[in-house]
Amino acid sequence: MGAIPAGTRVTLRYRLPPGSSHPMTDIIGELISSDEESVAVRARDGRVVQIARDRVVALKALGPRPIRTRRM
Repeated sequence: MGAIPAGTRVTLRYRLPPGSSHPMTDIIGELISSDEESVAVRARDGRVVQIARDRVVALKALGPRPIRTRRM
């Protein structure tokens, strides 16, 4: 996985523990930290998800969050 700077909006796909209802899940948020041991991402609701590096399947940088406009 390439170096993505902290503060970047990312998507993180990771493996769930054995026995979970499905094998993997995703989170989109702001990258807090990434090292050899783990990856931490702050979700939109403010919670921080820290995942062990061996459970990470993919980590990808995203563009800025889209701004939605309402129709009148």
